Amino acid sequence: MHKFHRPSVKLGHWDAKKQENVMDNPKFQNKKLRQAMAYAINNQEVADRLYHGLRFPATTLIPPSFPGYHDSSIKGYTYNPEKAKQLLDEAGYKDVDGDGLREDPNGKKFTINFLAMSGGDIAEPLAKFYMQCWKDVGLDVQLVDGRLAEFNSFYDMVEKDDPKVDVYAAAWGTGTDVDPYGLYGRNVMFNYSRWVNEKNDELLEKGHSEQAFDKEYRRKIYSEWQKLMNEEVPVIPTLYRSAIYAVNNRVANFTVDPGSKLTWKDVGVTSEQPEVEQ
Repeated sequence: MHKFHRPSVKLGHWDAKKQENVMDNPKFQNKKLRQAMAYAINNQEVADRLYHGLRFPATTLIPPSFPGYHDSSIKGYTYNPEKAKQLLDEAGYKDVDGDGLREDPNGKKFTINFLAMSGGDIAEPLAKFYMQCWKDVGLDVQLVDGRLAEFNSFYDMVEKDDPKVDVYAAAWGTGTDVDPYGLYGRNVMFNYSRWVNEKNDELLEKGHSEQAFDKEYRRKIYSEWQKLMNEEVPVIPTLYRSAIYAVNNRVANFTVDPGSKLTWKDVGVTSEQPEVEQ
């Protein structure tokens, strides 16, 4: 469960000279818009229909594969289209001309350009599902260039902050350490949403400080960080991924933990014949 899906909004750009993210894109500055987009997605239906129950709704940006740090008290954004509509109304996104799609707070046409990656049987239906969820609450969402992007083009546009991209969806791995700085730090190029926030800076620094050798201290810091990200929603955690391995009972010293230093020379069997169900 170290990998999960997360649509993200583009909030700015990477300043290569200063080596920092700059949050200067006004389109998604209102967090009620970001929250509404999160409430509009029916993650349980995606998990059931497209992934046959092998993925399940995500609640925070620290997955339960880090049981010491995942804050299970945070319920995330469960599917609630009426709440999404309410938030959009409050933020000033209303259907002015009666075509079923919302205009921006200034009454102008509002279109969200969505970048999704091609590959696999699920890529296209998943992208269409997200777009339909957002359309159901009145948001006009269109694919960038009218189609799914292949892998290299996708990351080229994301990394270079292509102005055509407003929202992008990808799957991400957390690595073996819980520290989220590498994906959300102010001075990290891989913070592709370009979200910056002083409280975020403070918590991320505390999370890998000397004090963080105290596990309870670090747990509290990352609990606070998860709550901050849940409130601000620069990215939307949608699904955690479960990985299933079939391992016979005679196999010894095998683990699926990516943080393990186990090598194949450490794995063995306890009998010549595999155990079978009686």
